[in-house]
Amino acid sequence: MSLRFPGGVAAGAFASIVFLSAFQAGQKPEDDFAGIVKAYLGMGLPSDWDGLEKLPHIKWAKVPPTMLKNCLPNGDCFSLQGAATVGGRNVIVIATGARTMVFNLLFRNTAAPMGEPAILAAMKQAGLTADLVRCPIREGTTGTNWFRLKGEKLTTGHLSIQPAAAGRTGEGFVLSQGEALAALQPNQLALYTEQCAPGSERKPVSTLKPHQLLAQTVVALLAPAGGPALYDWKTLAALPTEIAWDPAGPKRADLSFKNDPNPLMQSGSVTYAGRKFSLMASGTPALVKNIYFEEGGMHPRGEHMLGVVYEKGIAVQLVRCGPIYTESTNNWYSLTSAKTRTAMVLQSIRYEGNSVQDSYVLRLDGSLPARDPRDRNPGVNGC
Repeated sequence: MSLRFPGGVAAGAFASIVFLSAFQAGQKPEDDFAGIVKAYLGMGLPSDWDGLEKLPHIKWAKVPPTMLKNCLPNGDCFSLQGAATVGGRNVIVIATGARTMVFNLLFRNTAAPMGEPAILAAMKQAGLTADLVRCPIREGTTGTNWFRLKGEKLTTGHLSIQPAAAGRTGEGFVLSQGEALAALQPNQLALYTEQCAPGSERKPVSTLKPHQLLAQTVVALLAPAGGPALYDWKTLAALPTEIAWDPAGPKRADLSFKNDPNPLMQSGSVTYAGRKFSLMASGTPALVKNIYFEEGGMHPRGEHMLGVVYEKGIAVQLVRCGPIYTESTNNWYSLTSAKTRTAMVLQSIRYEGNSVQDSYVLRLDGSLPARDPRDRNPGVNGC
C-alpha cells in the first residue's frame, strides 16, 4: 500500500529518492521541522527553486525541477526531490510548483510520528502562531487538519498535518505560502469544515461540488421565457449567482481578441467550493449578450457540468463541434426549456493528463458565432 500526502499525492511516485544523512544528536525532530517551516515562510513570495538551498536540514537534487508527466491535483506541474534529516530521522521531501516558482513543500515521515501536539508546541517555541482553519467535520475522527501560520517578518502560510494511522508510522505534511487556503478535492468537500472552534456548528465546506454550483449559475443566467429576450446590466448584477461583478459597472473595451463585436464589458469573479473562475460579460449599453467563464486552475477529469444543467430541466443538445485537437475540445450546445429562452453555450475543455481546465461562453440571445471552416456538424468526423 503506497503512502499518500495530504491532498492525494502518492509518495510512491517519488520512490527513487536518495536519502542523505545529517544526524544531529539530541535535537528533537519537531524542533528541526519547525525550523524548516520558519525558514520557508521567511523566504517570501515568490520562492524560486534555487532558494530551496537556504532551507536547513534538507539536501536537494540538482535544479532544474522535473516536469511531471501529469500535473498534481493542486495544479503543480514541476517537482524537485529532497531528503530531510530532523532529529536524526530521515523524512521524504518533495517541492512542487511551476517552472520558475515553488508553491508547496510535501513531507512524509515514515519513522516514529512526531505527532501534532509536539509539532504545534515546537511552532510556538519558534515564534509561530498556528490557528486551526480546517478540520474533519466529525469531531474526534482521525483526519487532516490545516493550520494558518503567522510570525514576525514571515509570509503567512498554511500547514496541513495528516496523522499516522493508529499503530502505524506515515504522518504527512504540506506546507504552502500565501493567504489562500489550498482548495480541497471534490470528494473531500463534504468531509471537512472551516468552522473548527470549540462549540462551532461544523458545517461542511460544501455539500455540492464545484461543477454542480457552476451548473446552478448557468441556469440562473438564462433569461425567463416570459420576460425580455435579454436583460440589462443592473439585472445581471442582481441575479442569484454569487458572482462578484466589478462595482464600476460596464465599460468600453475592444473585445476583438474574442471575436466579440460588443462595445461594453464588465469583469467579475466567483469561487465555487474552492474553484476559482474569472468572468467577463459583454453587450451593448442597454443589454447583456455574452458571458465568459475562465477556470483559474485545473481539476480532476470526469465531471459533467452540462449533465447537471440537464438534470435541472434544461435540454442540452450538441449543435456544433470545433476543430479537431488532441488536447482540447470546443463544442457548442443549445440550452432550451419551456421556462427559459434559448441560449447557446460553448464548452471548452483543455486536457492535461488526468486534469482538465474548463471555460465557457454563454450567448444569451441564442445565436451562434460565425462558423470556422474547420468546425464540424453533429455526426460528422467524430462530432
